Amino acid sequence: MSRRYYAKGKKTYAKDQNFEQDQLGEEKERYLISIDLMSLKTLKDYDIMGWRGEFYFKADGPKVFKARFPNKGTIKLQRNQNFTSKADMNLWSQFKTVKAGAKAVERVTIILREQDHLKRNETIAEEEYVINLPSKTRYDVLQDSKEQTKAKLRIQATRTRY
Repeated sequence: MSRRYYAKGKKTYAKDQNFEQDQLGEEKERYLISIDLMSLKTLKDYDIMGWRGEFYFKADGPKVFKARFPNKGTIKLQRNQNFTSKADMNLWSQFKTVKAGAKAVERVTIILREQDHLKRNETIAEEEYVINLPSKTRYDVLQDSKEQTKAKLRIQATRTRY
């Protein structure tokens, strides 16, 4: 029977290691800003053939922060169908560091689109959300002008130690 050899490694911890979780100092605060999809419902057929609508979201944050949800593919819904997720589906998130006591505002535009292979992708709903830091969790409804397609969103900006 063969023997197993175990190599003893060197100690890899850093000298003067600090176990504090918040290493920003007292003059700065860090926030986690996130927008999550809670549900999506449509009352209309968006497809030319009348099969199903193929939806996706685009988020446009400050500077170069942009996102698409889902990253690949679409959410497929037929008429009068409701999409709810068991887990939180994050449309957009960002860490933001600000000076302590200073008021900060973040603006994010969320766009709901319907993908169609025979014509251009149609923008169904678009809204700009103003998020104050810090703020309590709030729920908003993103809907089209005729109120036939609605997306329920959870918007939160919480202080974090990381």
